[in-house]
Amino acid sequence: MSAFIGPIHYWLYSKIRLVIQREEHIYNKVKIMCGEAVEELKEQVGQTFGEPLPDMDLGEIIDHNNIHGWLQRQINVAESREAAFIKELIDSCGGAANDLVEQAFGEHGKMTGESAKMQDKYDLETAPGIYKALNDFRLNGMPCDQADAVVKNEDDSILWEAVSCLQEPNWQRVGVDTGQMAKFYLNWFKGFVSGVNSEFCFRQVADRLTGDPVNRFEIYRGPCQ
Repeated sequence: MSAFIGPIHYWLYSKIRLVIQREEHIYNKVKIMCGEAVEELKEQVGQTFGEPLPDMDLGEIIDHNNIHGWLQRQINVAESREAAFIKELIDSCGGAANDLVEQAFGEHGKMTGESAKMQDKYDLETAPGIYKALNDFRLNGMPCDQADAVVKNEDDSILWEAVSCLQEPNWQRVGVDTGQMAKFYLNWFKGFVSGVNSEFCFRQVADRLTGDPVNRFEIYRGPCQ
């Protein structure tokens, strides 16, 4: 294995794999309702945007001559394929599929939060500790992107903002409704926070899509709103 593949690359790779796992969870949930058509949509989207990475050690599949470029491409592929699959599901199966996708995001977020809790390496009794755990699992660009800025940091509440949504270019590229995708992601965040500590909640307190200058989010000690 290349000496240049370090912990940060495995950390990012694990987050890419979580998107792949979430897409599979969506597939398993919606196929019960839509049947064989879902399998066809999944195959079509994979052919267009790239198949999911095999579940292998990173050192066996990464381009050792272009580690950064390979990881960035896998982020784009995973986010684009998931969004395109969701778009096709909703276009084909309608509002019921939309509801199931939203549920799937929440379920997967909660399962991921419960997995983070089982690792017993985070301070999940404080909002900053939960925020750190969240950022170890959510895929939000490359480490150098630094999309978020924390503006409040207290034990019972952490507030952060983002001028842009790093996923949005991939969503736009496949023609999915970006507001709809943002709503799905919010459900994932809510599920994650619930999974790590049900005493805390997640909410969006400012939204660029409704005219605010930035997106602003908060993890806070409940009750949930």
